Amino acid sequence: MKDVNVRKIKGNRKKLTHVRIDQIDSDQWYWPDGTPVETETMILNLLLPSTVKEFYSKLKTEVESLCGSRHSRGTPLARWGSQEGSIFLGGQKVGIEKPRVRDQATNREVELETYRKFQDESMFDKQVFAEGLKRVSQRDYAKGLPQIAGSFGFSKSKVSKSWKKATQKKLDELLNRNLKELDIVSVFIDGKRFKRYGVVVALGVSSGGKKYVLGIYQADTENSAACLNLLEDLDRRGLPQSGLLFVVDGGSGLNKALESKYAVSDPDQRLAVRIRCHKHKWENIESALTKSGRDERVLAQASGLFWAMRDARDLIEAQAHAKTLENLLTKANLSALRSFQAAKEDLLNLHRLGLNEKLRKFFSTTNPIESLNSITEEDLRRVKRWRDSVHFQRWLATSALTAENRMRRPRGFTGLSSLKARLQELCVKNSVDEKRSIA
Repeated sequence: MKDVNVRKIKGNRKKLTHVRIDQIDSDQWYWPDGTPVETETMILNLLLPSTVKEFYSKLKTEVESLCGSRHSRGTPLARWGSQEGSIFLGGQKVGIEKPRVRDQATNREVELETYRKFQDESMFDKQVFAEGLKRVSQRDYAKGLPQIAGSFGFSKSKVSKSWKKATQKKLDELLNRNLKELDIVSVFIDGKRFKRYGVVVALGVSSGGKKYVLGIYQADTENSAACLNLLEDLDRRGLPQSGLLFVVDGGSGLNKALESKYAVSDPDQRLAVRIRCHKHKWENIESALTKSGRDERVLAQASGLFWAMRDARDLIEAQAHAKTLENLLTKANLSALRSFQAAKEDLLNLHRLGLNEKLRKFFSTTNPIESLNSITEEDLRRVKRWRDSVHFQRWLATSALTAENRMRRPRGFTGLSSLKARLQELCVKNSVDEKRSIA
């Protein structure tokens, strides 16, 4: 589905077929082309009669409350005929005949509250948004809506404008979200590419286990400047300035940005703790061992020690497995050894935090944000051509925030409150002066 160019075509609008008041009383209903509907069953299946009847019932009750019963005298407000109007029902615009009420003292018309509520066009915008997420093509959107009597078929431009409005609201919501009130404990960051556009995405986990899409930053590559700009934006919108856990892959740009802003490698000065993705790191080690032509026995031993380090009961046991793995890699492949040693302390941070077994598995990989990126990729792959950056970011924000509602709390999330306290112990106190001195 792609945005549709909006063009105004004069004299080509379809005229509304109005539902008249006398039709309500006589139960005589007609299709938009004027053909009478034969059976009540067909009408009920299309939902319009019962809906319009309910609307007119509320409208009639309001008129009587203002003017009294018909032909009554002595009331300051009086019925004043009717006029053609329109309301939104079932996601469609329906032409109706609207009764009028006039204040006889001031000779001014009185607005009917029931009619005003049903004129809210945002109800249609919400309908378009919901249907768009269900992967209904805008070109076939009219087929997806109920074909109700008294309504007109929506043009592609009308649907496109409504979709733009709805998705722009989602983008504004994401870019201006107040992060201070979310109580974020951990942040997953990863880059993703969608055809010619690249983006860095941040996913946060609160102390209660709820996952939130924190922000996006469009960039061709996951370089340090782009990642730092994203971190600065999150900081500006209220992300805690210290006491955070970052889970990342081995991207040099992202890790450089974390070093610059949070000093994650310095235990005495760090404002945040970093954990490297175990899955990515093992793939790097495995690749080095495979290319060196080592036998399967060495590879199996290295794999066993690496994952035993992650699943260890405590930090001492994890350090023992890490030492044994270093001895093995020293004999097998120095490149694999250097790769492991570069991330060793970040891998062991998993145990320094005192996490329970379930949270250790959750924070040991970047799977949560990769799952988010996979969902957005599935949604955005239907777009044949991005018109511009706004088009791309509207879709990405909409897909990401919709996926957010489907995300579950991690297993063992009750231990996140303890994690928050432990992070405060491992990180220096939040201070703007300290951050500036580190920078």
